[in-house]
Amino acid sequence: MKRKLLFGFLTALLALAGGLTVRAQEAQRAQIIKLTTSDFPSMQGLLDVYDANGRFATGLEAANLTVLEDGSPLPISNLTEKEVGVQIVVAINPGPAMDIQDSFGVSRYDLIVDHLRLWAEALPIEPADELSLISTTGPILTSATPSEWRNSLVSFQPDIRTSVPSLQSLTFALDLLEGQQGAQEGMKRSILFLTPHLPDQTSVDTLEALTERALFLGVRVNVWLVDSDAYFGHFSANALKSMALQTGGNYFAYSGIETLPKVDDYFSYLRHLYIFDYESALTAGGAHSLALQVQRNDLSLISESLNFNIDIQPPSPLLVSPPEQIVRQAPEDDPYNLDLLQPTEVTLDTIIEFPDGHPRPIARVALYVDDELVAERTEAPFDQLTWDIRPFSASGDHSLRVEVEDSLGLTQSSLGIPVTLTVVQPPTGVLGFFGRYGSLLTIGVITLTGLILGVILLVGGRRRLLTARREAQKASHDPLTQPLPTPQKRTRKMPLPILNWGTMRPKRVRTLAHLARLNGSGFEPKGAPIPLTGETLTLGADPVKAAYVLDDPSISPLHAILSRNDAGQFIIKDQNSIAGTWINFEKVNGEGTPLSHGDLIHLGAMRFQFKLEKAPKKAKPKIKVER
Repeated sequence: MKRKLLFGFLTALLALAGGLTVRAQEAQRAQIIKLTTSDFPSMQGLLDVYDANGRFATGLEAANLTVLEDGSPLPISNLTEKEVGVQIVVAINPGPAMDIQDSFGVSRYDLIVDHLRLWAEALPIEPADELSLISTTGPILTSATPSEWRNSLVSFQPDIRTSVPSLQSLTFALDLLEGQQGAQEGMKRSILFLTPHLPDQTSVDTLEALTERALFLGVRVNVWLVDSDAYFGHFSANALKSMALQTGGNYFAYSGIETLPKVDDYFSYLRHLYIFDYESALTAGGAHSLALQVQRNDLSLISESLNFNIDIQPPSPLLVSPPEQIVRQAPEDDPYNLDLLQPTEVTLDTIIEFPDGHPRPIARVALYVDDELVAERTEAPFDQLTWDIRPFSASGDHSLRVEVEDSLGLTQSSLGIPVTLTVVQPPTGVLGFFGRYGSLLTIGVITLTGLILGVILLVGGRRRLLTARREAQKASHDPLTQPLPTPQKRTRKMPLPILNWGTMRPKRVRTLAHLARLNGSGFEPKGAPIPLTGETLTLGADPVKAAYVLDDPSISPLHAILSRNDAGQFIIKDQNSIAGTWINFEKVNGEGTPLSHGDLIHLGAMRFQFKLEKAPKKAKPKIKVER
């Protein structure tokens, strides 16, 4: 109702004022055309700023603008003025008044067509406008280049004399612009409406509805009334003036003798817009508002608020393939050293995702073990964290989680992931003492035993020597003790009895295979291999439970059993050991796994190779020559 009253007031005012040319007088204004949030928190938008004359306000700088995001002021990081094309629609409403000719026999319509042709030929290549031509029957040409549009205009020959003026071509023009998206972002839209006076009040009422529609679409409507000057004050002429004034367009009345205005003056100021960038401070998703404040010597205004929605969520951290179990034990070359348990640290890989689809800088990544902070990074790279496990000297179950904080201060933690830390302690007490210092003790005992034996031999020898000397001296002075000479008899040597060595020799057991110990380089170290005769053989660290004792902290008291099945194959079975039994790097269960010549066996940290005494022969390749 208010808009109708305003339309009637403007129509009456224009009827009193009269005149051939009317230009829209506007208050200075700014309008946010578009806002792009895909690169959040970096935001980019398109902006129009017009002065009090309705012309584009050029020459603005970033310092002249302030962003009001939900009312909070933020600086503009970048402001660029850009030229773009315009979507221009020329709508022709033919009528008999356009066919009136001058003294040279040229009609008003032909004069206008020639004027528009020259305008189209002078249009710049860049920025490229999109031109359309509309008549009362519908679109003749849409989104064309200036040269294409010029050719269509010149070749279009409407039946001017018999046509009845209407608003059909203007309606088609608004339909086209409503459903048409410009090829260039930020293109503005404008119509040049060529029409004679409208015949009745019904057309004026329709014109009011079209005016509201043009305002809603943001389309500027320029009107050329082509008629005799007797109709310049017609009620329909005043209604057309009002439409041009309300939509920000221009009005011109042409009877054939007036000088036609420069067409490009209607569109040149529409070829400008501003591209602005700023860093958002939003930390929550949902509905928000944006406005821009413009402050310059000749401008002081705030744009209308633009409402927008955005999804903002904290980043989501993940641990990539964390270990289920970590085993710490002394090194193989120093198995009794409590201070050299390995490994000392574990590297964990992380992935950080943004469920809201807006990747942004990361400020901090932290690792928590049992809810205690153990590692933290505040600088890139953020895809790895190092967990120092030296403080953990006992076996146990732990929970790992990673926490991330982004540049907005939003934080999120991953779910706790369980991990088992197994610490294989070297033997302690007497066994550990002898294992740690066994070689030194052996040397010491041997040395001490040798010294004691030497002393005993030395003291005992000297005593026997002194006793023998005393007895010899005493006997030499006693005549009764002097021996009488006796004749020597030759004694016959008795032959030694022949022993039955076959019955006394121990029975030898045949060795079918053996386990060869391997060092860290994969070679056999010095030492006897473990013979396998086919009898069941138990392996372990406890001499009570195992027939063959393996001296290594990774070996369980009863670690594995080696036996031979009915088919003659050697079978190895794990006995629920802590460090496990492995064949060719595949874990052995309690049911057992058959062995083949050359198999690599891991018992805890010890490595062996299974070898048959009679290695199977390698099959020779057969070469078949096909003819």
